[in-house]
Amino acid sequence: MSKLLLRGALLLTILCAPAALAQGGTRPAIADSSVPRIMARVGSQPGAVWLRDILRQADAQYPTAKLDEIADSLVLRAVDPASARRGSEARRRAIDALNVLVLAGSVAPLPGRPYAGTFDRMITVHRLAASRDVRALALGGMLGTPSRSRALDYLRRAAESSDSTAYYAVKFLIVDANGGSWTGLPPTAERLESIAVLKALSSGGHVTDPRASRLLEGWAGHYRSQHP
Repeated sequence: MSKLLLRGALLLTILCAPAALAQGGTRPAIADSSVPRIMARVGSQPGAVWLRDILRQADAQYPTAKLDEIADSLVLRAVDPASARRGSEARRRAIDALNVLVLAGSVAPLPGRPYAGTFDRMITVHRLAASRDVRALALGGMLGTPSRSRALDYLRRAAESSDSTAYYAVKFLIVDANGGSWTGLPPTAERLESIAVLKALSSGGHVTDPRASRLLEGWAGHYRSQHP
């Protein structure tokens, strides 16, 4: 896993840290400007907290069309063909843009409310991004949205596909089943949902990617040893 993907995966883990995420930014006057002016202000640094808060409508209400246009601008950065080059500035911008979308749509205790368009845009990024790292992070970001049942189904199908992110679909399901970390936590409804998907994948025999299959077999063996 590349350093940029590790950085993105760390961000997804941070989604479980309320104290760190509850901090809001100062809403700049440009928030009331047109989307082109907002994105010009963002420049090559799309990770600004105030941009996340605009999408979450933390300090003011905005027309849905404006929020969608901002989100679509971030998607364009995330799927930039130039981001295929590992270690490039374009890849950094792509991951930063995706991180903003993930946080904007997260159910974590952040200011405002989750941006409703995040899940569908995560699908777009997963399907179209030039970088596998970005595509993999889009899968993980889906699980933090209010569209959880759709996310679980999408990751199940990704795990059973021949796509290069099949391994990451299984990995994020395992992380989710463990409560957001690789250590065991008390059962929750969300954990049980992910466990059910993993058990179905294990018994179904349709995970064909070698790395994904080995990871799934390892999880299934450990799960059986803990739940004889």
